[in-house]
Amino acid sequence: MSLQFTKIALSLLVEVPEASLERHLAASPSVVGAELARQVLNYERQHHLSYFPAIDFFMQNGGLEQELLEALQNITWVVTNMVRNELRIKLRPVFSALKFEAIQTTAYTMPSIRPNEANVLDKLIRHYSATSVKVNIIATLIQKTLDTGAAEKAASSLCYRWLRPHFNHIEVTSSTALA
Repeated sequence: MSLQFTKIALSLLVEVPEASLERHLAASPSVVGAELARQVLNYERQHHLSYFPAIDFFMQNGGLEQELLEALQNITWVVTNMVRNELRIKLRPVFSALKFEAIQTTAYTMPSIRPNEANVLDKLIRHYSATSVKVNIIATLIQKTLDTGAAEKAASSLCYRWLRPHFNHIEVTSSTALA
């Protein structure tokens, strides 16, 4: 029986501990996130949008303080690079190859929060604090069998087990074997 190389597309959601960011950042992600959340909430209430736009909307149309947007960009640069390096280091013994397809903090995505929800400000603060990162990677797994279902489960389990001690939260949102 020969060894098979199986490529697996993995989507992960990880949350970086804020304590590990302190020495790398001038501004706290939670402080920047709290101020962004307040300004986004005020913008929605003034314009009666019935939703909260993504950060790109504010970058193009204004409505938020420029210094806050620059602080967010600095935080996301540090956080995404830290996540990329951590994944590379921690998953190197597990997979024969890793290729990063996409990496983005969830702060840049449109919040899945509605203005009439309970605790809307707390949820927005959590969303905009820029410590959660979505990552899409292609990992190569060496295995003896051709069972793609088992390979998908193994890759997902290995990611979770090897990364769990290093992040506040880790979730493998999808694992798909590639042909």
